[in-house]
Amino acid sequence: MKRTFLLTLFCSIWCIPAFAGNVIQTAEFPGLTPQRLYDAYLSSKDHAAMTGMPATWYRAATGKDVPIGQVGDEFHGFGMTGSDGKFHYLIGGRLLDLVPGREIVMTWKALAWRLPAGSPDCILTLTFAKTPGGAEIRLVQANVPDFPGDDAKGAAGEVETETDHVNTNWYYRYWEPMRKYFAAQAKPAS
Repeated sequence: MKRTFLLTLFCSIWCIPAFAGNVIQTAEFPGLTPQRLYDAYLSSKDHAAMTGMPATWYRAATGKDVPIGQVGDEFHGFGMTGSDGKFHYLIGGRLLDLVPGREIVMTWKALAWRLPAGSPDCILTLTFAKTPGGAEIRLVQANVPDFPGDDAKGAAGEVETETDHVNTNWYYRYWEPMRKYFAAQAKPAS
């Protein structure tokens, strides 16, 4: 028992626990089509508007931001001015595969994650599907590093992990703002 305690103590001090966690969610969007959701996610303009935070797709081949993401493009989102006075994005990724109107597969990471070299990429798969009342996005995010978050204690005192934060943030940073964005677009102009 003493040996196990010392090993646990050693790893909690010297090891960076980055065990993979997964996030699986479905978000419904009444009155929309899968194509509309797919197009909005890949549009720099719509992505920024529907989340309320700066977002862009960057194409390395041209060295420029582009209006619509394509396979190979880098995603930069949720930007803000840092304490150094420079603009920094908080999340990023790269488009790996696209099935037009149906699926987006990309790497995804919070730039604050300090992961050991060689850590596997977090892979985000968004699948867009028709529902009886509109459309839905099915999200699977694999290999989220599962170390305790900066504010590791939740409201009930349980230890929260980065996977917990990512799971929560999809709802508050994407699904709810997107519903408001699309609802505002659907209202007729007065």
